Amino acid sequence: MTFPTPFYWSANGAQQYLPADDEFSSGVLETMRAQNGAIPLLAGHMARLTGSGGPDSRTVEYIESAASTIARRTAGWPRGARVRLRYGELQGEMAWDFTVVPLEPVSPWAHGVALSLCETRVTADASRSPFSPSVAGDTAESSRGLARGPLIGCKLLHRDLYRLAERELGECSVELRSELFHEGLLLDNRGLVIEGLRSNLLLWRDGRWQTPSLRNCGVRGVMLNWLAGRVEISEDDLLISDIEQAAEVAVCNAVRGVVPVVQVALEAAWSSGGQVRTLGSGPATRRIQAVIADDLWQ
Repeated sequence: MTFPTPFYWSANGAQQYLPADDEFSSGVLETMRAQNGAIPLLAGHMARLTGSGGPDSRTVEYIESAASTIARRTAGWPRGARVRLRYGELQGEMAWDFTVVPLEPVSPWAHGVALSLCETRVTADASRSPFSPSVAGDTAESSRGLARGPLIGCKLLHRDLYRLAERELGECSVELRSELFHEGLLLDNRGLVIEGLRSNLLLWRDGRWQTPSLRNCGVRGVMLNWLAGRVEISEDDLLISDIEQAAEVAVCNAVRGVVPVVQVALEAAWSSGGQVRTLGSGPATRRIQAVIADDLWQ
């Protein structure tokens, strides 16, 4: 079987070269999964793009149409594709483009996740849209009725804070299973659990799902929003102790779905003598994975 070839797509059509992220002075990012010739979560990605306050409605329509065309081109790819959309300011003008890469024959997330606490603290600026400054005291209601600052929860193209935290994983002194995907866990400056480097967090405690509050910072994931419309998930202020007490822990994102956390290192990744807790993929996680398989990626 021939491995599918990655390709690129810009506002001017397909091309061989796209500028580096750093060439954009500012921008937002959407990372999507194409499956069976479609992007199942496309509406959610376009809603978050619209909510960033960047593109106007006509531009969003163009981008959505291009995304659908791109997805159809990947219909024959056996494992689907990772579709990366950038929208931002490039050389004084607004630009957008896509990078389309086939998903791996074996996902690096296939055996689960090892979750390690990072010392780097996430701030509101790391997910605040660059297109409109936040107004002090102004709030808006999310689709789940939770008050949040305007244009908070975006996935930014410039991810310096997340790169800084990711470097800590390479300095991790505790032994984690090599076959697991190593994901960083981020807290805010108050010590509240917020998110993973590439994912949102899910805890199964006392017969219910919880996820960290994203009122003040953190990326509001498209997969998390989709799940919240189908599974009861409470959004709460959570501490490290809540993870320690959870019966099951999982992470989710729009490309990988829901993945069980099977190892947790809850002392900072760079510290010595940290202890590792071993978990399993429990029935609650398998049920929520089945919802995705049946309703989204069939």
